[in-house]
Amino acid sequence: MAHVLIADDNPLSLHFFSESITLAGHEATLAEDGTAALSLADKQSFDLILLDARMPGLDGSSVLHAIRSEGQRNRMTPALLTTAEASANRNALIAMGFAEVLYKPIGVAALHASLGRHLTDSANTGTLLDDAMAAETTGGNASIIAALRGLFAGELDALAEELDQFAASSDYPGLLDRLHRLDASAGFCGAPALTKSIKVLRAQVHAGKDWPTSAIANFLRTCMQTRAALP
Repeated sequence: MAHVLIADDNPLSLHFFSESITLAGHEATLAEDGTAALSLADKQSFDLILLDARMPGLDGSSVLHAIRSEGQRNRMTPALLTTAEASANRNALIAMGFAEVLYKPIGVAALHASLGRHLTDSANTGTLLDDAMAAETTGGNASIIAALRGLFAGELDALAEELDQFAASSDYPGLLDRLHRLDASAGFCGAPALTKSIKVLRAQVHAGKDWPTSAIANFLRTCMQTRAALP
């Protein structure tokens, strides 16, 4: 079961998203405007965030910018924008950092399909930290493992901002080089789920023509889960 934050100033929309997400077996936390959403994101960890494009005080884009730039615990959490404006520029919104744009009204089936693209049940994530794997690469020295994982935590904390910089200039070589270095860190620290996620993202980078925004959002989800599992 995933934990989803939903922000929308329209009570009907908020009710629809809440009921639909609960029907899919996930937990929904509701915010009636952007300010409330930002406050909740500062206090709790979420697996996915849905932000309405237009809300009093802070709109969806402003909330996302604050979450990504203020070092909040949810800065790696995938975010979807919901909007009733058919003219909303999807490509521009994706470039801002949204993993997907959902145009209202949206059907339950379509919403559930979107959830499936951006949520991975914890049972299917794989092993986040494998002490035996880390011991194999460090000779079983517990103090070395602890030290490496401490550095690894800092690396993951800084990753979202680095990826935003690569995205701003569509820096494919920079992204691939960063994945290569992160892959080494994951191997030393025994993080098999992240190792697998890096392999998937690398393949998508090589196979695709456009910047892999959605793939990176899914990759960051695994990063966030791995970071949460670290001491």
